[in-house]
Amino acid sequence: MSTAAYLDRFGLRYAAGARAVVGILMAAAAPFAAPPAGMLLCGTVAVVLAGWSAAYLWLMRTRPATWVWVVDMAVMCALCLAQRWLVDPALLVRFLGWVSPIASLAVVALQWHTRPLPGAGAVVAVCVAFVVGAAAAPEITVLQALAAGGAWTAVEAGLSRLLWGLVRRGGRLADERMAQQLAAQRWAELARARRAGQRAHWATVHDTAASTLLMVGLGGVRGTEAWLPGQIERDVAALQGIPTSDSGLQETVRRVVLGALIPVELRGDADLVLPGPAAGALGGALTETLENVHRHAGTGRAEVLLEVEDARVRVTVRDHGRGFDPAAVPAQRFGLARSVHERMDGVDGRAVVESTPGLGTVVRLEWPR
Repeated sequence: MSTAAYLDRFGLRYAAGARAVVGILMAAAAPFAAPPAGMLLCGTVAVVLAGWSAAYLWLMRTRPATWVWVVDMAVMCALCLAQRWLVDPALLVRFLGWVSPIASLAVVALQWHTRPLPGAGAVVAVCVAFVVGAAAAPEITVLQALAAGGAWTAVEAGLSRLLWGLVRRGGRLADERMAQQLAAQRWAELARARRAGQRAHWATVHDTAASTLLMVGLGGVRGTEAWLPGQIERDVAALQGIPTSDSGLQETVRRVVLGALIPVELRGDADLVLPGPAAGALGGALTETLENVHRHAGTGRAEVLLEVEDARVRVTVRDHGRGFDPAAVPAQRFGLARSVHERMDGVDGRAVVESTPGLGTVVRLEWPR
């Protein structure tokens, strides 16, 4: 629900509740205000007013309709016109009459759930009825009737309309700001998704076609290797976005090891069927890790250890090369950041790199089971 709609519903219920409560309280006080027409007539009017106030509250909260507040304004006008019989003139002059509070509160509350023109018409009708009814009492002039409530009721209604207008305007502004914020968040999420897609594509190119072409260009591949057609097929499938099928851990790692440009000692006979995305991420990250060993470690071999635990699958790559400082890797080098870390992050896994200059490097690729 929008803020404006919530305020409209709240305004209706608050106004109806205030009007009903004040009506019942004034009805209870009416017989004790020395009515000129006597207790019987005033008591009867008070009972009718209390009953209508309760009915008004129920109707406005369950089935609000125009006729309900129109009838309520007619009741207020009738009370105002009957003041000469219901209110002691001495109390009326001293602003202590019981009709004035209920009449003024009724028109004030009305401004919270009606349009300006009908609301203004109701204010004029009640104010005129109040002045006419009060001035009809003995020893009360029109000016005294205006001062006793006729003029002030109009002022209160105008202030109520102004306040409600400011409240509703604030609600509309809040909805607009919220809509703008949600739109900005959607655009930010869309841009983030686009960047993630671009990075995933770059990583795929880097780990597949680019690596294969590099091996060919460096002369590390003669073209007669048994694994080369399968590698090219997997590269093309990856570039076309064809999902990787489920694969065993051993199969995934052995395929990468066979295609490596350096000798790899594979240890561990643990196996597990990996979902396609996890197999693709582990395979791609392992390929890039072994490629980094070949390019940068300055050693002719690497060790790969497979471990399957209750909570995770771990593939550890260790070399005894020159090592490096992970914090000093240039930002433009995408191998670890994109092809290793982001691949594992994409399947809720992680890559941990530990390296010290002169002491080699250890890369742990972990995927939660």
